[in-house]
Amino acid sequence: MKKLTQTELDYILQQHSLWLQHQGGERAVLNNTDLSHLNLEGAVLHRANLTRTNFTNANLCDADMSDADITYAIFKEADLNNASFRDADLRNADFSYAQMPNVDLYRADFNNANLNDDAFNKPTIGNTIMTLRGSGKSECLAFH
Repeated sequence: MKKLTQTELDYILQQHSLWLQHQGGERAVLNNTDLSHLNLEGAVLHRANLTRTNFTNANLCDADMSDADITYAIFKEADLNNASFRDADLRNADFSYAQMPNVDLYRADFNNANLNDDAFNKPTIGNTIMTLRGSGKSECLAFH
């Protein structure tokens, strides 16, 4: 697994942003990459390939990982406050001890994902609407 520095990651994020805007650049392909302990606050990783990426102890506050392939990724002890995983594929991802208040999981697929009981406790969120991929129905959940 390749370990990136903050500078290398910032360059990849810049190129990905250009790619998303159809202004050159290239799609972020960070599969099998170690991004542990890095700052991804506000990062736009929409439609990125993040399969088996290690985000342990990373700051992902306000990150946009919507419509991304994030299968088998590791988010142990990561800060995911206000992160967006809309339409993301999170199957088999590990969220052990991650902080996940205000996370957008609309239509995210997190079958077999590892979520500990207190992931959503800070702050309390209620009436969160989540639509799981393939289920075709929305469910209103209250986390206490």
